[in-house]
Amino acid sequence: MQHRILSEISEKDFDLFRSLVKRKLGISIRQGKRKMLGLKLSRRLQDLDLSSYFDYYRYLLKPEGARELRHLINIVTIDQTGFFRGEKQFEILRERFLPEIVRRKIEKKRIRIWSSGCSTGQEPYSLVMLVYEMDNVDISWDIKILATDANTYSLKIAYLGKYRGDQVAGVPPAYLAKYFRKESKGGEEVFRIKESLKERLIFRRLNLLVSINQLKGPIDLILCRNVMIYFDSATKKKIIDQFYRLLEPKGYLCLGLSESLLGIDDRFALIESAIYRKKTPGSNFGQ
Repeated sequence: MQHRILSEISEKDFDLFRSLVKRKLGISIRQGKRKMLGLKLSRRLQDLDLSSYFDYYRYLLKPEGARELRHLINIVTIDQTGFFRGEKQFEILRERFLPEIVRRKIEKKRIRIWSSGCSTGQEPYSLVMLVYEMDNVDISWDIKILATDANTYSLKIAYLGKYRGDQVAGVPPAYLAKYFRKESKGGEEVFRIKESLKERLIFRRLNLLVSINQLKGPIDLILCRNVMIYFDSATKKKIIDQFYRLLEPKGYLCLGLSESLLGIDDRFALIESAIYRKKTPGSNFGQ
């Protein structure tokens, strides 16, 4: 099919897509992103042989456009990540909070962690490596890390657990040797997560605005880093309320370094570097 040259997305059409994304994801797209969004959407228009942005918008609202809506979600969600990204927070988790969780769970030998914006998987894989490196933790422990994202393309990469050499640059050499299997693909070295590590993760497509109430706790640690900045105050409050419900008493919530709960929810105590502790005991939810 010969690709047409599409005109720049109009202000009116841009506002339609902004409203649709806000309703479906709770994400607020800034005005300055109009040109970038138009360029990304134009590829979908061409793939679907649609002649205008408004035609694409109307298609998304039809029953047959439900699957296409996932492509729109993939377009507007950001998948920038890396192993042990935000080194300071991972250091604090390794030195202080994960050992504390392990001590509390030494009898039950059960740990639950949720990476709520897992992108292409580096964050949850980093977490499970840290947990395995804790004293007293071995294969007998019941360790599960729920890794969720709204972006289906990113989730596929995360599930495969296969990364280029430059993508594992942040992994300590000892971890790389212990938890990855080096392979060769087309003359290029790739690193695949070992199954013993991968089997501890559960990957699931999840929309924080719509599906979070389906989850059950208690959860020991929730990471939601560099996600809340895209939501307005009302949406943030709804999501944080669910985090509070899901966390066990004294459970931890880790946000991005530029994010804060100030003025949003006072039921969490700021400990250090955007890491919060649930203040009051809550009810048990699920197993």
